[in-house]
Amino acid sequence: MPIIPSLLLAAAGVVAPPPAKITAPLRLQRVTVVVRTRDLLHVTLHAPILPGAPASGMTGQRLTLGAARIPLAGAVDVTVGGGETRADFDVRLSEVPEDVLTVDPNRAPVLWEGVGPGGAVVLALGGTLDLGDPGDVEVPVKDLYRAYVTLTDFTIMPGLTAVTVRGLLGLYNPFGFEVAATKIELKVTAGAYTVLAVQRPGFRLRARQQSDVLLDQDVPLADAAGGVAAFMKGDPALLEGAIALRTPRGDRPVPLHMSVAR
Repeated sequence: MPIIPSLLLAAAGVVAPPPAKITAPLRLQRVTVVVRTRDLLHVTLHAPILPGAPASGMTGQRLTLGAARIPLAGAVDVTVGGGETRADFDVRLSEVPEDVLTVDPNRAPVLWEGVGPGGAVVLALGGTLDLGDPGDVEVPVKDLYRAYVTLTDFTIMPGLTAVTVRGLLGLYNPFGFEVAATKIELKVTAGAYTVLAVQRPGFRLRARQQSDVLLDQDVPLADAAGGVAAFMKGDPALLEGAIALRTPRGDRPVPLHMSVAR
């Protein structure tokens, strides 16, 4: 409200009404994520159509994931159309606090709030999501692997009595804090056959660095002959497994799934 009319109303004993308060957030339906770079994600929250006129006068925004406050980059960007309300923002992963490790990824409470002058909430989107469910969180898996997981120099080399499986698995930690991996389990298959199954001890994923896990294992030829034959015929080798990350609420498995052609 302009300053002169406000003063006149105050002098007349009339108090301007405060901004409308949000009684409940719009139900968060799904989230889409675009991996812009290793360190920057673009996130879109989708909720039902906003009843009434679109909220205006938002000067800031905040996001909480569980009990963790997630810093956001850029200005407020809210659109209403196509039967839904959308909030768009960027997240710099290096700024995400370590508290995010306390969040249960299968039941993650998400709350986005658009605030006006004085910090009053004028629009909110919220709900509990399964971060691993594509119906709740849509993110291109290929982009995730391209940014955070690499497998290089992979070979399966048969010998007279043994098969040597080699490769270098690279894991990039985009956060500004160190993460402890308690163990990593890997299985290599080709066709319907297992070539290798191995478990490695824990290691540390340094902040904003890539950590390499060397895969160099000899397997008796009799145990891997079927998989080697399938790989040599052109079937891709599948590397599957999980890396267990230590969190304040226990170890959390992060699945791995990669395909390597001959």
